[in-house]
Amino acid sequence: MAENISTVLLTILFVLLSALYGRFFCGRICPFGLLQDLLNKIPFPKKIRSFKGDKYLRYLKYVLLILMVAANLFGNTAASDEAQPFNAGLAIGWAAFALLCIVISRPLCKYLCPAGPILGWCNRLPFSRYKVNEERCTQCRVCLNVCKMDIEPSKTPNHIECIRCGKCKKNCPTKAITSGFLKK
Repeated sequence: MAENISTVLLTILFVLLSALYGRFFCGRICPFGLLQDLLNKIPFPKKIRSFKGDKYLRYLKYVLLILMVAANLFGNTAASDEAQPFNAGLAIGWAAFALLCIVISRPLCKYLCPAGPILGWCNRLPFSRYKVNEERCTQCRVCLNVCKMDIEPSKTPNHIECIRCGKCKKNCPTKAITSGFLKK
């Protein structure tokens, strides 16, 4: 019973924080995000920022979210009790994931995480927001260069792909990007 209560309380806390701060969880708390960031720091001859089809591949996480919801609604009959906890396919999958993280910044967040679409839409709520001071912004594109999600914070600071890591705000040479709760 205590487990159920703590799960419900954690879920309520997660929903409230997401409504207030959007994808803040993704950029500051998610352990998978930290793992991807650490792997991406490994030197590699050619890091990939964007590629043909990147924009469309980002919709894959929406498909996965729909499939997960459908599996929960209609029951997952494909699960087998005989599944092995570790096998060669899993090892190859983890190795491929690690290599992808070394080459591309945050591939799980960009293409596969089913929580991203839900939290991303919370970025649109008028609570905690990023704001760009048009007079201070020199269009130097430093914010774009440091963005892990390859969005342009100077143009769309509250983009649904923004993980609220704060790199754009921290690295802006003119301090044109600010954040906080919306004031009327």
